[in-house]
Amino acid sequence: MLPSNKSLEEYQEERMKFTNSWTFMMTALGFAAGFGSVWRFPYLVFKNGGGTFLIPYFLLVFTLAIPLFFLEVGLGQTKGMGFAHLIASEKPKLAGFGFIGIIIASYVSTYYNLIMAYSFRFLWDSFKYPLPWLESVINEEQPFSKSYFYGEILQISDSITNINEIVWSLLIAYMVSLTIVYLIIKEGVGTSGKIAIVTATSPYILLMILLIRGLMLEGSSEGIYYLFKPDFVKLFNPSVWVDAANQVIFQMNVGLAILCLYGSYRKKDDNLPNFSYAIPIITSLCGMLAGLVVFSYIGHVSVRFNIPIDELPLSGPDLAFVLYPAILAQMPMPNLWCILFFCVLVLLGVDTQFGFVDLIAGTIEDACLGEVFLFGYKLTVQQVRLGICIALGILGSIYCTDIGFYLLEFVDLYGTTISFMGGLLFEVYYFGNPKRFSKFKKDLEQCNIQIPAFIEFSIVKLCHFTVVILLIISVIQQIRGSLNYDGFFIVFGWFISLLPFLWALIIYIQQMFCLFFQEKK
Repeated sequence: MLPSNKSLEEYQEERMKFTNSWTFMMTALGFAAGFGSVWRFPYLVFKNGGGTFLIPYFLLVFTLAIPLFFLEVGLGQTKGMGFAHLIASEKPKLAGFGFIGIIIASYVSTYYNLIMAYSFRFLWDSFKYPLPWLESVINEEQPFSKSYFYGEILQISDSITNINEIVWSLLIAYMVSLTIVYLIIKEGVGTSGKIAIVTATSPYILLMILLIRGLMLEGSSEGIYYLFKPDFVKLFNPSVWVDAANQVIFQMNVGLAILCLYGSYRKKDDNLPNFSYAIPIITSLCGMLAGLVVFSYIGHVSVRFNIPIDELPLSGPDLAFVLYPAILAQMPMPNLWCILFFCVLVLLGVDTQFGFVDLIAGTIEDACLGEVFLFGYKLTVQQVRLGICIALGILGSIYCTDIGFYLLEFVDLYGTTISFMGGLLFEVYYFGNPKRFSKFKKDLEQCNIQIPAFIEFSIVKLCHFTVVILLIISVIQQIRGSLNYDGFFIVFGWFISLLPFLWALIIYIQQMFCLFFQEKK
């Protein structure tokens, strides 16, 4: 790529912007409220003491999520650039650390699009009558059956090493998903922000409809009671606090560089404190809504088939693609409820996925000051995003084979945990440094923005300890997860985990050599 002829000031002046604060809010909410809101958050509430879990959860929303949200959006808003460009401009030796979130986003976006493909495939099948997965449920005389999802949709092989065929229906759904994402984001945040107003709000309207229907079912109150049943003894269990912290960080998407990028698309004097409170709180309440929906139907199944709730699949893909379709298929007007549910999943997924693509594209454009050249040819905004979607399609095609689900679990284990927490640790130590934080405060004051005292305390004093503990636990969990794989996959998996830091180390050494030779001259 060739260097740009523009100055930084010229680039920032003509850089794309959100049309107003509401498009920013809807885009940030849409990105945060992904699949985890439907299949992870309700399960963690249930697993960790019901209503008791909400105590550490909301405490960490206020002491961790809101301060980091304020920091990341504030950095982008005051500096007018994304996270990677910001670090490179301040500390060239540390520039590689600015790319950690972008590398993680590249990992996640490939398999996140696969989950969208699953949702599209089920949505397509939801228009068929009778519903194709109902037969397997009836034949096995159980409230749910895994045979349709794992056999018909995934066509899964017996191990990660046994690849036999491409699953063409998934490949088509995967490409359809990427095409839709490209059409949404091809013009940049000016257009995608407006579309997010629809895609970010529609899932919750549909969830409200599903909740109203769920509350009418026999046994729904049992499920909701299980969801919120308090167990105060678990409040003293460290794992409950760890689960709460992990959920808060992943659900709010702090540490991934996307919030800094979104902040850079705002006007410098836009209101920051109010949105920093509102977006994390609304995101957490959206998770609560999803929990009510999920457990109202789970309670119905438990009562109807006399199966204890804790013996049902309550988290992960099995909840979304095994249990829930089976429940909806056995209700009056099953096609209608299945269409609504999988529309929710598609809309939740598409907001997050176009955020990942925007993050990668925005980082490339920042690095080139808006003038991206490839082989001497200047690329347009649309071509940059098209190129990223094509690259994701090529890389992600391996997921559309009969070992794709195993690869999803593999990349999810090695591609997110340690690297994510390591990147977040760099962020809180670098920007939480008193000298650097005072500079941040001055930048905010120039934009007539005051930083609340508790946010300052959290960033400077509190977040460091929380993230260090989470990083240690992430390493332990990844070591345990590695026991399920053979030697080659363990080595390759740890390479994936450490790649962002190796990249940062290479850039650091390169910059040191450059400084050394400059001094020699």
